[in-house]
Amino acid sequence: MPVASIILGIVALLFMVGGFLMTGVPVAGAVLSFGAPLSALVGIVLAGVAMSRAKREGGESGAAVAGLVVNIIAFILGLAVALTCGLCNVCFSASTVGAGAAAANNPFLQPGQGGLNNPNGANGPQGFGQLGQQLAAEMSRLSLTMSLASAQLGCASDPSGAQAAQAVLHPSVATQYQGMLCNIPESTLEAFGRGCDEGAPCSTATVLSSTPDAAKATALGLDANQCFLYQSGQARIIGCNTPTDFRVILMENLAAVQ
Repeated sequence: MPVASIILGIVALLFMVGGFLMTGVPVAGAVLSFGAPLSALVGIVLAGVAMSRAKREGGESGAAVAGLVVNIIAFILGLAVALTCGLCNVCFSASTVGAGAAAANNPFLQPGQGGLNNPNGANGPQGFGQLGQQLAAEMSRLSLTMSLASAQLGCASDPSGAQAAQAVLHPSVATQYQGMLCNIPESTLEAFGRGCDEGAPCSTATVLSSTPDAAKATALGLDANQCFLYQSGQARIIGCNTPTDFRVILMENLAAVQ
């Protein structure tokens, strides 16, 4: 977890630089600019959890402290870029969309199909096309990482997992998976917080509606287009964006990551 925190801090710094350099590039500049403070915030949470665990278990906390420092710096700089270059890019992107020509030729900007003009349309993330689906899935990884980090914080004060389950799990599965939340290995936390282009252990992220597991979401009254399957080896987690927050609806073989 301390290593994951440091990696997120570095990623946040890279996003910050990318957002600054791509201010004039529609959409991409805004994604990088606003992604920087979000990544840093997740890194701060992971560092805090790692420091708490090290204090509780009497382990070394040097890497966790380093991750905290890197992420705090990245968050401050990233927030500054997001509130300047990021907002400028949003305005630039809006004017580009308003011109109409880009929207007519860009599948990301087609109205009424679940694209950027209507992200909650009938087709949800499907309207983005394959690249847009992958972007949505990877962005949701931040929600999953923060949820798992929140669970670890809850387990520090309530080892039964009841507090963590209330904050992280969908009510329909809370009892089923409550006992797993406080026994998640550190390698599993790292795997589900990292895409497979960033090293190992890692996990893939897929929009649930494109998988055979879509029925698991619809059975709970959730939109499978707003749910995501994360998989690492035999370990699997499904998380969904609900009208109010992000909730985990499935956890399987959490120790079997790769």
